[in-house]
Amino acid sequence: MFDFRYHALSLVAVFLALGIGIVLGSSLGDTVVSQANKDVRSSLRSDLVDARTSEQQQKTLLAQRDSFIDASFARIAGGKLRNQHVALIADGPLPGDLQDQIRGAVKSAGGTVDTLSRFDAQPDLATITQKLGPKIEGLGLAPDATRAIGRRVGRALISGNRLARQLQNSFPDQFTGVYGPADAVVYYRTGDNRNDQAKTFEAGLIEGVRSAGLPVVGVEQSTTNPTQIPFYIKSAVSSVDSVDEPAGRIALVLALAGNEGNWGFKKTADAPLPPPAGAAPSTSGG
Repeated sequence: MFDFRYHALSLVAVFLALGIGIVLGSSLGDTVVSQANKDVRSSLRSDLVDARTSEQQQKTLLAQRDSFIDASFARIAGGKLRNQHVALIADGPLPGDLQDQIRGAVKSAGGTVDTLSRFDAQPDLATITQKLGPKIEGLGLAPDATRAIGRRVGRALISGNRLARQLQNSFPDQFTGVYGPADAVVYYRTGDNRNDQAKTFEAGLIEGVRSAGLPVVGVEQSTTNPTQIPFYIKSAVSSVDSVDEPAGRIALVLALAGNEGNWGFKKTADAPLPPPAGAAPSTSGG
């Protein structure tokens, strides 16, 4: 015979069991999730500590490397530019720290940066030619004439002739130092946009600088973006892509001393440094 009270008690027991199961499951789940969170946080904290430790170790190793290279400067590059006069030409704004790095390297090698000539990436050629007198102004600014003007200016900057002194008198903020015959040239170029006329003038300027057969070295810092090394290569001048680093400053001195090539650590480099005399060039720099 069906007992209603027995049925009711059975239902109560079932629901009680479900309730106990839910409570126990929830409590156990929270415990598991909580422990998992703790484990993840602990793992991430450990990874962060390891990463910071590794970063600090790498910084220490880099500092030790640079210190070693600095200490090697005198042995490798000391006296390489003794009594040499270097002209610094910038086509575009020249960072102050870059100028200090160039001057410091040349001085440490026994030379001097005698002049600094700064052009705008888009130079006011009409004003420049007007200041240089009727003979130059009379050439006009057609492409062939613009290139010819660039060549004359380039030759003037490394010879220190009358034209160079005229530029200095007319633009004292852009042309500084004591202009005279240079023994080598450092060339710096920005990545600023240039119109066709500016490009033509710059091409002539570099031709004029190269015409004397002096070492001409295009430079940039390791962080320069976009890199100008392909332009230097196309212009047939040597290059150093990291003058902000100790090895780059050694490479600059050796290049100014007549070691032609593209030196540094970027893909365009032949090697970090020029090889010793008589040794085959290394290709490990690219």
